[in-house]
Amino acid sequence: MKKKKPKVAIYDLTDCEGCEVKLVSLRERLLAIERRVDIVNWRLGQERVAPGPYDITIIEGSPITEHEIELLKTLRAQSKILIALGACATIGGIPAIMPAAERKNWYKRIYGAQYKPRGIDALPLVAYVTVDVAIHGCPVDEDEVVRIVEELLAEKKPDARGYAVCFDCKRAGNPCRLLAGKPCLGPITQGGCKAICVSGGSPCYGCFGLRDDANVAALRTLLLSITTPDEVRRYFSMFHARTKGMMDDGKASAT
Repeated sequence: MKKKKPKVAIYDLTDCEGCEVKLVSLRERLLAIERRVDIVNWRLGQERVAPGPYDITIIEGSPITEHEIELLKTLRAQSKILIALGACATIGGIPAIMPAAERKNWYKRIYGAQYKPRGIDALPLVAYVTVDVAIHGCPVDEDEVVRIVEELLAEKKPDARGYAVCFDCKRAGNPCRLLAGKPCLGPITQGGCKAICVSGGSPCYGCFGLRDDANVAALRTLLLSITTPDEVRRYFSMFHARTKGMMDDGKASAT
């Protein structure tokens, strides 16, 4: 008897859709995956819209309205496996930088005093539901997406890479920023991104998520010997404003 293809849905909440564009950029590899699954709901990629339940649901973005939170909870209830796609979904990412008080000020300045906002704090999906698999990155790396999807289709539980971004830097031939007295979050960040930011002249801001054994306190101490406390906070909050243990002033959300 021919094995039934897993039903897959791809949803986006509040985001830039950059991670979904990365899915499209898989091209032939996406077509190869499509032959093994049945994508039944994907607004960005097709007109087909089928209701759940789903075997696998992939969600990009952060829920920042009550409607999105309810949608997320509904999708969780309808899905055997829920995948968080990209930094906004996995760790809060850039949308999570702005605190509520500051957001209210910007609403007023941009839209006027009469505007009634619907947005709330941007939190990762795990603040509301259980996430089975996290695919980190801003945007995600195509090879990581394919690796994780293929392992799921082989009925394996995908594991994070067992190394830090520092290994990616070594492999890319990049000189160590920290040894040069420049800030970088590479030592505490999961590898697998190919060190694309550092290779392009930028520091690592940790969009691939924390390693399980990340020594945040030690890196903070090192960074404070290189730059100011405000700069250290800026580096830590770029993607990890809502990551427990990253911020040293108690303002990070325990999610």
